Amino acid sequence: MPLLTPCSGPHNNAWRKAEAAGLPHEITPTWGTPVHCLSCAGKACRQLAELPELLAAVWLEAEYGTPAKITGTIGRIHIPAWPGQSGRLMTDYIVGGLIELEEDIREQRHLRPRLTDVREGVAATNAVALLLTHLDWALTFHPAASEPHDRDSANPASQIAYWNRAATRFTRRDALRVQCAAPCPRCQLRTLAHADGEEYIECSNIGCGALLTESEYATHAGEVAAEEQYQRAACA
Repeated sequence: MPLLTPCSGPHNNAWRKAEAAGLPHEITPTWGTPVHCLSCAGKACRQLAELPELLAAVWLEAEYGTPAKITGTIGRIHIPAWPGQSGRLMTDYIVGGLIELEEDIREQRHLRPRLTDVREGVAATNAVALLLTHLDWALTFHPAASEPHDRDSANPASQIAYWNRAATRFTRRDALRVQCAAPCPRCQLRTLAHADGEEYIECSNIGCGALLTESEYATHAGEVAAEEQYQRAACA
């Protein structure tokens, strides 16, 4: 009988945390088939297929971005240095990642090198097409396929998810996101938010990108509230 492997998706974070603590628990993980569960594999495919259209929307911001603010000082640190700078940086981040992952898979699967003398949009489209073709392999046999999804993970599914979410936030397609009251347990900033229909609560700090299930957030929020109550009592 083949050995069952817990899915490396973020919905198993609570199980991984309990296992790492080394204490008895009753959490049952979602098993991979064989590495990622069908839900995570399907989501990776959908998020990858959405990237060309999302990148086109980001590119429009880079090409026709709001002119830079030249007067006043309040909030200037958040203003792009030149029109479209933020869109350009986002495009570089996602397209660069796509090409790097494409080259990685081409090398591991002994495929021909990618075409380099092409426009950026064509390079991104070619990368997505190749990744879609080899996605089943990437989610099963890539050396990082079993790594838990995390901001710094090389897991292809994790990378795809972060590119998609970054572009979705940038193009304001998650306008219905609700800000959470408790700070992020990782970066301690009040940047946790949840969008209607999304499975996870996510930190919008691009340098963090923590993911929590609703139950994990509820536990964390309860701990934060208890700590704040204790501090108020100590200061009374």
